[in-house]
Order: sequence, then C-alpha cells, then structure tokens
Amino acid sequence: MPIYEYRCASCARDFELTRPVSQSGDPGACPTCGTPAEKLISAFASKADYTVKIPQKEPLRPPMPAAKAAATAAPKRKPPAKK
Repeated sequence: MPIYEYRCASCARDFELTRPVSQSGDPGACPTCGTPAEKLISAFASKADYTVKIPQKEPLRPPMPAAKAAATAAPKRKPPAKK
C-alpha cells in the first residue's frame, strides 16, 4: 500500500498514512486532534534492491537559454570538396 502525506489545518501537524489506492483522495484523520486533513503533494520514491531511490533532478527544469543551446549544439559540417 502507498504512503500518503497529510497536513492538519487545525494543529499544523504533518503526518503519513498507509492507505489503499482506493482511499487516496479521502481526507486523513489527524492522529493528534482527529480533524480531517488534506493530502499533500509529495515526491515519488521507489524501492529497488532494498534501498530507497529518490529522483535527484528537479522534475520540471526551466528550458535552456537560446545562447547556451546554440553553444552546445553540434557544429555544422562542411560538405566534402569535389576533386
């Protein structure tokens, strides 16, 4: 079952709940005050080879500036000379 992160608006506590995917959209009850809490957006993590792997790069990187893209592009080749 996936682990979902929640934040309680009443007591400002962050907590995690393990729930089935069918209940992923339902609010979670805060363990401190019992108030329904909203689900937070969290990063995806996968478990492979018994180690937790979390993506190292930003999910949405800004586009490369045009000047840098032109500098890193492959140089244009001249056609071979005719003999």
